[in-house]
Amino acid sequence: RTVPPKDRKEAKARMREEKTKERAELMVALRAGDERKYPVRDRGPARRVARNWVDGRRNVGDYFWPAVIMLVMPVRPVQSASSFLLVGFYVVLMADTAWSLSGLNAVLKDAVPDKLQRKGTLPYAFGRSLQSRKRRLPAVQVERGWTREVRRERLDPLS
Repeated sequence: RTVPPKDRKEAKARMREEKTKERAELMVALRAGDERKYPVRDRGPARRVARNWVDGRRNVGDYFWPAVIMLVMPVRPVQSASSFLLVGFYVVLMADTAWSLSGLNAVLKDAVPDKLQRKGTLPYAFGRSLQSRKRRLPAVQVERGWTREVRRERLDPLS
């Protein structure tokens, strides 16, 4: 049994410790790939398919933040062309994203017939595609090329 806190300061300290412990456990689960302990946002078969779809292909979004940081650096030649380069990068990014999400949508309709389970999956996949592959949480579970194998129907998207 735990002893009740003596005052508000001790209660806040205990709550802070509990939250820190919960966050640490969550991070371990996200890095290890333990789906039972994922947050609600990342649970379910539709989200698993979306994660694997994004992780199983090369995305232009992998280079989004490095490109933005490079283009806003205070280097004179880069600054003069940065507006055009950023617009061009955004166009390529949106085309790649549209192509990727249309393929994901087709696979999702076959793999997860329930519309409620699929709800919000495309924005989830878009957000994940803008993150660097090394920094994605939950951790990447499939190798690049997974998407191609699913399209050729050599792999089950839910596996």
